[in-house]
Amino acid sequence: VDMSSAIAASDLPPSRLLQVRAKLATLLRERAGGQVALVAYAGEAFTVAPLTDDAANVALFLDALEPDVMPVDGQQAEKAIASAVRLMQQAGFDHGDILVLTDHADAAANVAAAEANRLGFRVSTLGVGTAAGAPYRSADGSIAQARLDAGSLRALSAAGGGKHELLAADDSDLRALNVLDPAEADASSTRGQKGLAWQDEGY
Repeated sequence: VDMSSAIAASDLPPSRLLQVRAKLATLLRERAGGQVALVAYAGEAFTVAPLTDDAANVALFLDALEPDVMPVDGQQAEKAIASAVRLMQQAGFDHGDILVLTDHADAAANVAAAEANRLGFRVSTLGVGTAAGAPYRSADGSIAQARLDAGSLRALSAAGGGKHELLAADDSDLRALNVLDPAEADASSTRGQKGLAWQDEGY
């Protein structure tokens, strides 16, 4: 999930941040089994919650998600994708799904998504925001404009072998992305012989 300062934009009332938290809460509540992890990114990517069977435990971290917890601002989705791949590989999975929640992607993210897909990890996108966008205050105090670039997100999901949807008021977006039922999405990953590698990095 994108935790750059742009997540504070209000083009999804009351704010993108609150809408994203609510969407993640729905995903964690409605998901039918399978392991799940949460990675937040801005200029760097950080593991909020490592892979676990207990989605309710991951949900406990949602209220702590806000741009202020990120030490470096930016929107480097490629670092989050690479981090997600490492989490699954370290846990012994050779297949899985990565869902990126953001408003745009760039060439570096597309390269990371293509590499993830090559390794067996499908990358899908959930677009956050509107094409008209809204202003927000960046980390350096300047005013910037956040806009949804759906075309770049479709390109990212295409590179990652996944799907693209826009954030919806109900759970139709999550159902279209096939992230609520791991079996239906054929994402019941083969587990290898490696054990879980725990590394506590706080938020």
